This record gives sequence, C-alpha cells and structure tokens, in this order.
Amino acid sequence: MSRESLLCTYCVQIPFDPEELSSKDGRLERTFQLGPGSRVASSRCPFCRLVKQAYYESYREAPDFLSEISVTWELHLGPGGRGAFSTAKDTWIGFAAPDDASLARKATNDSFYVKPTTDPTIDITQILRWISRCEDNHSDRCWIKNPERFTVAFPGLDLLRLIDVKKRCIVEMRTVPKYVALSYVWGSVSNFRLTKANRNKLLAPGSLSKVWEMLPRTIQDAATVVQCLGAQYLWVDSLCLLQNDIEDLGRGVNIMDLIYERAWVTVIASYGHDANAGLPGVRKGSRRTSRNTIQIKAGVSLGVVTGLDQILKASVYNSRAWTFQEQVLSRRVLYFADTKIFFRCRKEEFIESCIDRHSVPSSTMVGATVGSLLPEAIRGDEPLFDYSVMLFYYTARVLTNQEDALRAMAGVIRRFTEVMKCRFFEGLPTVLFDVFLLFRGRLLHRRPSFPSYSWTGWRGGVDFEMSDFFVGTNDWLRDRTWIIWYKRSASGVTNLVWDPEANESFPSQDLTYKGYRKRCPFSARCQALKHLDTTRTAPTQDMVFSRSVPPYAMLQFWTLAVFYTIGDVDEFKGIGYLLDRNQIKCGKVFLDSFEESTFFEQPGPFEAILLSQASDVKDSGELETCSSEYYPKKSDEQWRHYNILLLEWHDGIAERRGIGHVFQRAIENSLTPGPIWKEIFMA
Repeated sequence: MSRESLLCTYCVQIPFDPEELSSKDGRLERTFQLGPGSRVASSRCPFCRLVKQAYYESYREAPDFLSEISVTWELHLGPGGRGAFSTAKDTWIGFAAPDDASLARKATNDSFYVKPTTDPTIDITQILRWISRCEDNHSDRCWIKNPERFTVAFPGLDLLRLIDVKKRCIVEMRTVPKYVALSYVWGSVSNFRLTKANRNKLLAPGSLSKVWEMLPRTIQDAATVVQCLGAQYLWVDSLCLLQNDIEDLGRGVNIMDLIYERAWVTVIASYGHDANAGLPGVRKGSRRTSRNTIQIKAGVSLGVVTGLDQILKASVYNSRAWTFQEQVLSRRVLYFADTKIFFRCRKEEFIESCIDRHSVPSSTMVGATVGSLLPEAIRGDEPLFDYSVMLFYYTARVLTNQEDALRAMAGVIRRFTEVMKCRFFEGLPTVLFDVFLLFRGRLLHRRPSFPSYSWTGWRGGVDFEMSDFFVGTNDWLRDRTWIIWYKRSASGVTNLVWDPEANESFPSQDLTYKGYRKRCPFSARCQALKHLDTTRTAPTQDMVFSRSVPPYAMLQFWTLAVFYTIGDVDEFKGIGYLLDRNQIKCGKVFLDSFEESTFFEQPGPFEAILLSQASDVKDSGELETCSSEYYPKKSDEQWRHYNILLLEWHDGIAERRGIGHVFQRAIENSLTPGPIWKEIFMA
C-alpha cells in the first residue's frame, strides 16, 4: 500500500507543496478542515498523526473529541518567519529539509527546513555559528559595551568570581572578561557550594577537579559547554557567591541582573526538575537521536516544530520567580529546553531541529509569540503595557522565600525606571501610580510583609485591564483620576508618591512619555455630590494608631468612601456583586484573600473607596443586563463606572480586600454612612 493511499479523505485534498499552497489567489494563508477531533485522534493517516502530535505538544493532551479540527497554512508565521501548517498554539508542521543532493531545488526554498533527524550530541559548530551571527550583525540590541571601570559595570561589587574551566578553579578579578552565565533550578539536590571555609582552597588551580563529582550534573555540563565554545569563564551562583556570607551574598544578589545582562552568553537549563538533570546532548548517552519528520507521500516529508515558549511553559524552570529576570535580561541565550536546543537573542531565534535561514532583514526583532509576550515586552518600547506584561508572568511564578518578592524583580524594575524616567515605589511606577493600583487576580493570598496596595503584597498571578490606557493615558490621568497620593513612613513622615521635583529626569513636556501632568479635583466630575466637601487632600501629620504600624510605608490619601453589601458570590472564583441600599446589583468585585479570610463571612455593609473613573468594563455583561432598569446606559455616557477598592479596617489602618467597579450613579445609593469624603491610611 502506498503512502498516498494512507492519507485520509480530508488530508488527500491538501496540496503538500509550498508553492501551490502559497500561490492560489495570492493568499498568504489557507485553512483545511480535518473533521471532528475524535476522527483525527484515531486516524492512521500520517498527516493526521502529525496534527495529533502537534496538538499534544501544545496542549499536552489529545485533540478534543467534540471539537472540529482544522489546519492553516501560513506563509510567514512558522519558525523563523517561514511557511508552516498551524493547528495549535506555538506549534507548527513544516516541510522536511532535503537530505538528498538530487533535491537541491528545495534547498533554496525557505519552506523546506525541518531536519529529518537530530543527533544525540550537540552541534557546537552550529551553536558557534548562531553566536557569531549575533555578534556580527546585532551589536545595537544584543551587546552591551562593558565600561572600563569595574565599579561602573558592577556597582557595589568588590570583585567578580568566576569558574575558570581551563584551570579548574575559582578566580577573583576586578575586570569584566568574556564569560558565560548559567541559569538553572537548584531543586532539592545536594549542591557543593562556595563558603568562607573552602574559598582559599578553591582558588588553587585544579581544586575543582577534586570536588568535580560533588558538583550537580547541570554545572558539570555547563562547564563542558563553555570549553567547547572556546571560552574560559563560567558564572554560577552557588560557586561564585559565598553562600554563608550574608554581605557577600547580598552584594551579588543586588547586581544579579547585571551578571546576566553582561554575559557573553547565558545557558538556561530548563530541562528536568533540579540541578542534577544535566544538559541533554552534552554528555554521551544523555539523549537519543531524534527522528523529526515522517513521510506523508512519495517525496514529501513533514515534521512538528514546537516553539520555545510553549516548551518552557511546562518546565519547572519557568515556574520559579528567581529565574525570571535571569531569563528576560540575558541578551544571548542558549536554551536546553526539554531535550531540544534553542538560541535566542534580541533579534533572532534558532532551533536545533531546523535549517538556519540564510538571510533575515536586519530590522527584524524577536517579538511576542503565541506562547509568550515576554520577548517583545523586555524591550520596553511601550513601557506601560510592557511592565504589566512583566508582572503578569512574574507574579504567576513561585518564591521559596516570600521576602524575595521585590528583590527577585529588582533588575527588571531598574530597566523600567530608566525607560519610564521615574522612580518606583513598592514595585509600582510613581508616574503611573493610579494605573498600576488596578491589578487583580483570581484567589490571591496575602503576603503580609509587603503592602496590600501593591502586587508585592499578594501571592498569585495578577493581571491588568488596560482598555482605558492603550490610547489617551495622559488624558485619563488628567481627567479621570483625582487622588493625591502620599506615602507615610513608619516614623510618621509623609511625602508625595509622585513628586515632580524628585523625578527631574521625567520629560513632562514630551507627551510621548505617559504620566501625570495636571490633575482635576474630584468635585469637577461628580455634580450629584455637591453637598459634600471634597476639597481636602492634604495629609494629617500627627496621628496616633492603637496598633503597631507596618515597617513599610503606608499610603495616606483622601477620597470618597461608599458602602454596599456583597451578594451572588462565586466561591470557586472569588467574585461577587455589590448590592446598593435597594439590593440592586450596582457593581462587581474580585475578592482578595477569599479562601483564607473570615472578613467576607460578615453580612456587611462593606466599605469601598473610589479610585478613578472607568469606561465600559470587561466581563460586566451580566451586571449590565440585570441592572439596566435601575442603571440604564445613556447614549453619550462613556465613563459610567468608578474603579473601587474594597477595604478591611483594623484599628485605624486599612488593607485592600478586593478590587472592582461600580456604576457612577450608584454612589447616591450607598448604605449608611456613605457616601463620605474621608482620609485613608492603607497598609
């Protein structure tokens, strides 16, 4: 039986020729229906089997039996901007590269690029070619010129320790040589470490040979890679920082971002669960020959290619918070992901299982993928959106020590301090403070050593509803916000959160930079509450609290407080509705600490404070429907909601317990004692 006869009645209709696929009607993409998932999952058709494999690589499960499956040929959206079939997230089916000289015609066609096989050992020549291509062509984005002065390169660091892989010892220096950095997961394995006791002996040439078998496999393999690449130095945290010296460890951790950013190459070990997983393909027997393609019909073979970000999603490495800035700040990265090898710099990405493209326009950049927005966000071209992306990915990761929440993000924050040209306060950019207070998450858990008003104060992934800020951020800050934010130190000293005089580098005349300029008072936007005096915004200086104040700075500010009960709570998602004094739904709230707090067991009323105005709110369809009779939408009404915070008070100090929105006209239907203009002290 021929291969062509094995193609099913659906797949036999697909013209398995890139030129024919791309030329019909001049379209860049074509979609082919393959029928229900149950049929694809059980089919013996070779192309259906590839579709099933692609689906599994992306979703880690077989195609949904009830859904209709289709594949789309896309001319420029495959790996490296080449043609491919797509059927799942960040996973493609591409044509095999020729392995026969008689098929030389295909070698010049970018659509034939999947290598039929991948050798069990890494191809150092190919990796060096990737690095050289970046060095020769990407100096503007992928290389930082190291300053002549060591103190400028690594501020606060007395000396730089590295592993000399040739002399097999630790070296200490005050220069910045070419070095490779290793980013990996320690896990629970026994890890030989640099200490004050063994430091002097490890400085002696050959000393690491004596403890070589005590080093985790990943570190051993990384040293081998460095040697194969023709380099001499390797930076690994466990052997380059004194692990039992708090001061030395602190100095190193504080400039960890610069260690990775200034590295010639960073090796990321995302394979396995701990430091003993090793780097597949480095040592003999650590991986098998991979068969990447199968024959679909005579003379035509295809193979599945899974994107790097999709593979990383399933890794332990990608779940750890400390590896986040190591990954995003490194400018050239060699990934050992699953059993595959990738290279990614700021401008290009290469996959071990694919033929390299010979020419890519120099203007291209590695951008967002279906698997991740990070490759584009780290550039900081759109700082407001890009920082929200950073927080989205970072906060979903796990910290062993919750006290490290801000420290493990410090390097990224430093980069955004530069591009936003403003200071940060508790992980929030001060020039966009109102924007970044509006984070929300599903079933967040309190991190008590940090303030509740910041993402740092919560365990769990956070996200932002950015629809009001994509266009007209400066106008929104001017016309739709009013709170004058102050920070109150533990000793009682108050200062402005956003202080133009303390942020002299912010170009207030350049409106391309998003941030505060002029502000409108609350009285200018709420005519129905003219009977209330809302003019006071200055902080009360002399305050005595009946409880101890937190060690971090509290927020101190004036705004309007309203009171509602909460009903129709979804206990699984921690989402509820605000009910006004007539028991009409007037708002929606995402409840924080819902699983661990007894706060929501009381009948209410609950206090909410107004933060800013919002336009049409995402996911408010049910609220709009059930409240349309009481809070109808006017045709010219754009800003019909207020963003609100739900508060819980303890002895004069409040904490955030939820975030949501409420109809503007519901303010008049607040329960007693609201609405009132009041001063808030928020921890």
